[in-house]
Amino acid sequence: MTFEQNFILKCLNFMEQILSDEEELNAAIRHFAKNQVNNPRYQLNSKITDASQWNEHDKLCISASFFEAIARTSLSFYAENEERAHEISKATAVFQEQYLPVMTEKTNPNHRIDSVKETIIRMKTELKNKIDAENPYAFFTPVTAGLVVMAAVATTAALFAYKA
Repeated sequence: MTFEQNFILKCLNFMEQILSDEEELNAAIRHFAKNQVNNPRYQLNSKITDASQWNEHDKLCISASFFEAIARTSLSFYAENEERAHEISKATAVFQEQYLPVMTEKTNPNHRIDSVKETIIRMKTELKNKIDAENPYAFFTPVTAGLVVMAAVATTAALFAYKA
């Protein structure tokens, strides 16, 4: 799994978590908009697909949860080195440019937030499947673990049989 994939997967997890919890969402909105919720500056109009057709509150919810997810993810990967800062910056740009527009397209106008959450779940599954497909050792990990357990059981049984 690349850093970028790991970063984006964490962002998707945090975003889904924030959108699913009203208290977390309200806190994210307060932190993001700093009590200026009616200011269109705090809506990602240029990144939300068909933003002109969204109501202001839904745009604010998506924008706040998006930025809060990035903040939490960035904090979880924080390290005091320039290379990590560049990785975080690059992954953030990919998340904003490639994932947010897809996340917000073809949403149900009556249930935008629920539609976005469904899309996030789908995106997480697709990303996990892609990561698994790219990992040449994905099959061997469970098999190896099973063999280790079987060897431990066989060794224990042999020791008990020897002592008896």
